[in-house]
Amino acid sequence: MIPFAVQVVSSCVSPADLALALAAEYDDALDTDRASGQIDALAAPMSKFRAAPPRAQLEGCAALLARELAPSESLGSLDDLLLHRALDERRAHPVLIAIAGAEAARRAGIPLGVVGGEGELFLAHAGLIDPIGADAHGQTVDLRGREHNLAWRCSHQLAALVLGKIAERAAHTGHVGWALRTAQLRLALPVPDDLRARLEHEYRRVRARLN
Repeated sequence: MIPFAVQVVSSCVSPADLALALAAEYDDALDTDRASGQIDALAAPMSKFRAAPPRAQLEGCAALLARELAPSESLGSLDDLLLHRALDERRAHPVLIAIAGAEAARRAGIPLGVVGGEGELFLAHAGLIDPIGADAHGQTVDLRGREHNLAWRCSHQLAALVLGKIAERAAHTGHVGWALRTAQLRLALPVPDDLRARLEHEYRRVRARLN
């Protein structure tokens, strides 16, 4: 697998590929082929919606996804934040559900992506005019009146969200190893200079805890 730090500087890397590269930084036993096969298994039943209208595609894919991946926010492990483990356990943090759903739909020939803002994430359809999304439970959500707070999220932004959740998990559990690895990986993200200065400060702060 191409390392996270290499993939993260690519403008065309998919959210799922970047999520798997990130997961490999925390688990060197990751089986990329197995994870890809599991995403293919999610994609297979979605392909029946390929000829359906955009809203039906979104609703159908979201409903199928909800049957296979349940929302989870564990406090003691990273299982729901590492894509391959989430696929194995069929329980995932909502960020990972959105990433897996968008990738599975893409493989099924359906243009779903992820929109988000202010702590919310939804699957959305690139061809749907109405502001409608689907949440981690597979429920359709009318987003009218909230459009100005939502934007399409790229692979780098989604990776940053996952890293932020891992940092929170590390702080909650006191796991310095996770905290240090997360601080290092955050420095690989393409971010503005002011944010990079804060990330570098955080890395030095975590590193100092090991001395």
